Amino acid sequence: MSSYRRPNQALRGLLGEAGMSAAELAAQVNAIAAENGLVLGYDRSTVAHWLSGTRPRGDATALVVEALSRKLRRSVTLTDAGFLPAPGGGEDTAHGSAASSHEDRDEDAARSLGQLATWPTGHTASRGRAERGAPFRLAALRLPPYEQIATSPFPTGEPPEGARVQASEVQGIEAMARVFHHVDITFGGGQGRRALVAYLASDVRPRLHRPAAPAVRRRLLTATGELAYLCGFMHFDDDLQGLAQRYYLVALRLAAENGSRPDHAVALRALSVQADALGHRREAVRLAESAAAHVAGPHLRRAFVYGQLAVAHAGEGTRHEALRALAHAETMIERAGSAQDTPVGAYHHASLLHQQGVVRLRLGDERGAAAALAASVRHRPADERRARALLLADLARLHLRARRLTEALEVWHRFLDDRSALSSGRVDRAFADMRGLLRPYSRHPSARALLDRAARTSRVREPFRPPAGR
Repeated sequence: MSSYRRPNQALRGLLGEAGMSAAELAAQVNAIAAENGLVLGYDRSTVAHWLSGTRPRGDATALVVEALSRKLRRSVTLTDAGFLPAPGGGEDTAHGSAASSHEDRDEDAARSLGQLATWPTGHTASRGRAERGAPFRLAALRLPPYEQIATSPFPTGEPPEGARVQASEVQGIEAMARVFHHVDITFGGGQGRRALVAYLASDVRPRLHRPAAPAVRRRLLTATGELAYLCGFMHFDDDLQGLAQRYYLVALRLAAENGSRPDHAVALRALSVQADALGHRREAVRLAESAAAHVAGPHLRRAFVYGQLAVAHAGEGTRHEALRALAHAETMIERAGSAQDTPVGAYHHASLLHQQGVVRLRLGDERGAAAALAASVRHRPADERRARALLLADLARLHLRARRLTEALEVWHRFLDDRSALSSGRVDRAFADMRGLLRPYSRHPSARALLDRAARTSRVREPFRPPAGR
């Protein structure tokens, strides 16, 4: 860590303005880090070091300003918090300051794809730095209305130059979207995530700067938006939430630039799913409602959006609204014809059953939830291995809560069958959760057999713990 001679009076002032104690700031920073799969053990003594002039290690500065921004309900920058650039152009200034100095949604999409490719995106520290890409930012979810985004001037960036983009090039990008979609659902977000980041930055982004016929341009923006959405979801699945959010915002921006309300709705839905998963229930409902207000097109696309609206309302405990949205999703899927052949927004009966299970669980119907999740597993397409594994983990947990140990163990064995081929932070967490839940039953012969089998499988990736320091 780097130390300064002068106490950090700016940080002390912000703590006073926010009405936060040193212990409260440390706890909030730890919680925001946990959203991104980073395990920190900061306490009030850590904050005391910061107040004395010690600079947090690595990109932890971005976590501190995000904690303060959430508490104060306004944007706080590194400079506001007294975190001046580290001596000699320190290691964390490039990303930390950029993350807090402007709203990601206002960036040019092509520029964002290039910048995002420079972020650390792995499960280990890059050159020993204590970072996992970027913090999830609540302020970035305060989005203006679609009409304002779609009609506002876009950053001009570089003028179009080079050869005109041909339709065949866009066809190649569309084909790659299908490839990455298949890899994601079958092998997990960690399998092809880095490859997709590189493909977006090196192959797709330059084409956004080249001239194109209007119809080709629209297809290019649609295909790029789909890839940005997929890249966001792969980061979400691998517990890199800050980067996931930024790719979703790129997809949102591309949809607005393309004048596509349906794609805009899909990106809003993704942001709602993420907010809900991280426990930001109110934001999840607001985003899902906005998505439902803009969704159009095929019935399955509408069901895709309204199913998430039902889940979000159930998370808030608004029973009537949740059941009404779920009924609308059910109606839409009944009216739909054949399944969609799309890498983004694909929806089918197993998807609806999954959402029914989540809604019922959140509304207190555990028996109905278990029945819906089991039905979703039965109807799940064979190649959707990651979704099936997560469903099985949830179903086993419900069996155990109902004291159906035999059924829980049977389902967890099926979970292990799928897990062996998956690279997914969410699946890793489900695996760790399984072991924790079964510890009290470790003397039960069947439970012991399952735990022994789990111990023989490939080692789960542990949450990243940075090197010791402040």
